[in-house]
Amino acid sequence: MDAIWREAGHEVRVGKDFDPATDVAILHHNISLIDPALVPPAPKGVYVINGAVRDIRKRGYSQLQVSQDTDWNGPVLLKTNDNHFGIPERRIYKSRHVERVWDKLAQWNWKLARRLPYRTYPVRDHVRDVPDWVWRDSAYLVERFVPEREGDLYSIRGWMFLGDRGYGWRIFAHDPMVKTGTMVRYEYLEEAPEEVLAARARCGVDFGKIDYVVHDGRAIVFDVNKTPSFAGDPASPRLRNLALGIEDFLK
Repeated sequence: MDAIWREAGHEVRVGKDFDPATDVAILHHNISLIDPALVPPAPKGVYVINGAVRDIRKRGYSQLQVSQDTDWNGPVLLKTNDNHFGIPERRIYKSRHVERVWDKLAQWNWKLARRLPYRTYPVRDHVRDVPDWVWRDSAYLVERFVPEREGDLYSIRGWMFLGDRGYGWRIFAHDPMVKTGTMVRYEYLEEAPEEVLAARARCGVDFGKIDYVVHDGRAIVFDVNKTPSFAGDPASPRLRNLALGIEDFLK
């Protein structure tokens, strides 16, 4: 969105430190848990967008998490506790060469590799089918798998927001792992459910994206992202309207 901001006459700078002349800053660290000691102090009186968001690990907000002794008898989804399959943390803290070797092994046999397949969250028919090492490793969690369906299609919904501006979508796929790569169609949404807005408030996110599904008229949040990316036309009216949300922090 920086091109839109520059077009509107704003000066945009990107760096590891806060610019002393800034009017508003965005803390845009693509990791799930941020060590406050590693964040430089912002200039006095400057509002830091997402400055209060230091931990978006899934255990902190999951509504679907189950334990090994749960009475849930349906299918379950195996996930990483860290956001985005835990990839950002692995790139920072582990050897990329070694990680590529383990990822290839996991693609062949993830149970043997004792890590989830790359960019995939496996679905098991029952908690009995979850390997013991998943329960023992805090890097993972297990959730009830409650997909939203329309006919033979699976769907997920998302809400992107900045300040008071936002827009949503619903995408459909034949694959239970609904994402843009498996999408067969989509539609835009004009409003966010109350449950999504409440989750945003609890997490304290100023700028981000929330993924959810709807069951019986109630939204169930399953992912919070404070460093969203954009796919599509940067000149789209929805993205331009979203970019205007920066004005809420410049008043």
